[in-house]
Amino acid sequence: MIEFWIITIGLFGMVFGSFSNVLVHRLPRRESVVFPSSNCPKCHADIAWYDNIPVLSYLILRAKCRHCQQHIAMRYPLLEISMGLCWSALVWHYGLSPTTVMAIVLVSLLLVLSIIDLETELLPNTLTFPGIALGLLYNLWAGDIYSSLIGAFAGYFVFWSVATVFFMLTKKHGMGGGDFKLLAMLGAFLGWQSLPLIILFASLSGTVISVIYLIISRKGSQTRIRFGPFLAAAGIVWLLWGPQIWQWYLDLAKV
Repeated sequence: MIEFWIITIGLFGMVFGSFSNVLVHRLPRRESVVFPSSNCPKCHADIAWYDNIPVLSYLILRAKCRHCQQHIAMRYPLLEISMGLCWSALVWHYGLSPTTVMAIVLVSLLLVLSIIDLETELLPNTLTFPGIALGLLYNLWAGDIYSSLIGAFAGYFVFWSVATVFFMLTKKHGMGGGDFKLLAMLGAFLGWQSLPLIILFASLSGTVISVIYLIISRKGSQTRIRFGPFLAAAGIVWLLWGPQIWQWYLDLAKV
């Protein structure tokens, strides 16, 4: 029975991945995600339902718009596949439970926010603020609301404090306000206990990957690095394995 739900929810995840592409394209431009209906971003022709089937339509159309023949970005099928795989993996990991619902909502938000950040350097309030609210509501219903509240406030003010001190010392903005709200969202969903590991993992992975990227691309050290995807990845690590990692650390500290 669980195999049926893994496949079914994965297919729904792919459908939501198709809608997520609309979010990625329209939210940074402050456009409605409801009206007008799906259309080609280049020629603005309406996309028929049969050209909007996740992944399959991309393959049938050979990655080109039916109307203007312009190339369709690889991001569209990749996000659909990623969303479907993530939803299936979360059902496999947690089974059918309230935690699964929370995990699907959180991971979906993190995927969309990460891609928007990579493409535009923005983390829209239209996703982070509702995300904070959903995290608090979930913990009010099935979790620890006090840990969630502390996590939301601490998540925001930790990065806000660091960014404020950095600006006072250098007169430069080292971190965007969207990162504060993203960490607050993670704190609201996962509780304040998650924040130390999320910050540590995001900082370490962000530093290593950024240095490698700058070396390979031969871009200057002034190149802006998007921190949102690293926070998102760290949040997913905590979501799936955080308690085990924390227990491993405590056991190691006793040795």
